[in-house]
Amino acid sequence: MKSIRPLLFGLMMVAMVVAAALVRRQGGPNGGGEAWLVPVGVLGGLYAILVVVDVVVHAWKGEGQACRACGHFRPVKSFRFAGPCPQCGE
Repeated sequence: MKSIRPLLFGLMMVAMVVAAALVRRQGGPNGGGEAWLVPVGVLGGLYAILVVVDVVVHAWKGEGQACRACGHFRPVKSFRFAGPCPQCGE
């Protein structure tokens, strides 16, 4: 799952950017109509659900929070800001 995670999040982000660019090309939200707003909303909702599910699953397993850059899991500490990743330093 650790190797699939960055690819999946990246693909979702690219899909949202492409959909938003298509909406803008059609004249914005008012020019494109609801036909473009629905797919953009669905992609945004799927991305939000994916992030929440990812956080909940890793918290439930006790693995901690995955680093955005390398995917290494680091422990989550309550009421503290996240420090740098021990593996990549980001």
